[in-house]
Parts: sequence; C-alpha cells; structure tokens
Amino acid sequence: MPLIFRRLSAMGVIAAAVLSVAACGSSSSSSTTKTGTAATTTSSTTSATSAPATVVGRSTVLTVNPKVTTKLKDAGITVAAVAPAKTKTHKTVFTFPTTSGKIVVATVTGTVNDTGGLTFTHSGKSVKLTNFIVDTSTKQITAEINGKQEPIFDLNLASLKRVSAPHGTVVASNIKLTTTSQAASTLNTDLGVSTFTANQNFGTVTLTIAVKS
Repeated sequence: MPLIFRRLSAMGVIAAAVLSVAACGSSSSSSTTKTGTAATTTSSTTSATSAPATVVGRSTVLTVNPKVTTKLKDAGITVAAVAPAKTKTHKTVFTFPTTSGKIVVATVTGTVNDTGGLTFTHSGKSVKLTNFIVDTSTKQITAEINGKQEPIFDLNLASLKRVSAPHGTVVASNIKLTTTSQAASTLNTDLGVSTFTANQNFGTVTLTIAVKS
C-alpha cells in the first residue's frame, strides 16, 4: 500500500478512537447530571416532609377513663372545664381549643398549645390546670398549676393512629395518658385527698391539628 494511503488509514483509526472516548465522556457526564438531579430532588422532598409546620388551630379532646371518673365521683371530686374549653357526656369528654404550635405532619412530632383547662374541686378546695402544651417529642402534657408549668400527663404513643383530613388538617388519635407523679402529688396535697396516683391510666386524647399551608 502506498505510504500516503497508510497514513490516511492510521489517521482514520485515531479519529474514530477520539470520537468514541468523547461519546463515553458525554454519556458519563449526562448520567452524573441525572443522578445529581435525582439526589437533589430526593433531598428536597425529605427536607420538606420533616420540616415542622406551623399549627394554626383546631382542638385537643380528652376522654377520661371511666374507672377514673368513678373513682373521682366516689371521692367527692368534681371536674369542670375552664373556658373556652368545653365538656360533654357527663363531664367525661373535654375539648380544648388549639391556638398554636409546631408539628411535623408526617410523624405528628412537636408541640400543640391549647387554651382553657380543667378545675378539680373537693370540699371547697380547688386546683386549676390551664394552658396545656401537648409535646409528642418529650411525650408529655404540661399545664400551668399554681403559676408554674408542670408535667401533668405522660403520653403513650405506641397505639397512635394518624389520619390526614381535608384543608391541611391531621388527626392523631388513641394517645394514652397516665398521671405524672408531680400532678398526683399537687392534686392530692391541694385537694386534701389521696385519690391520685402516679402512672394512673387517666384516659386518651385526640389531636385535630390544622397547619399553615
């Protein structure tokens, strides 16, 4: 083969190799770009899902354990709602309006602030619990008692049921309550009774939470 043709053939092989390498590089770059975009999208979605949302309203409903209701009645202790909280069903179900808070909607983790409260009365003595804060992170409900915010109930979230409702609302039900040692001590001392005990199965709460869209 003449020398000139051999040189042209060699140049053709080199050009083909260069084009092949360039094509591979372009494919790799495109794949990397797509992977990076997918990772960014996943990260953004996860961040949005786990970000706390601002609570703007709805309510917390406390249903008192029937055994506790009977025990209180036998001890001569009455329970009443502090406005704007309301009660029904022979004062065994109490509804507290929710005013604010921060909650992760997907997990119902955070705080819900309620207004109103409960008043326990016995033989002319009374104890008022107001400004409830439901904290599913610490698994406690605190309330203002005698001017101080104290834990009154421990929360058992093992059987919690979460349902999404219309208009940016989430409902968390079957949250079980037990009385804290601090609440039992304060109520017994201030009312002059021995009715309340630590870890007493007091009832359940249902949170209906509206968040800012």
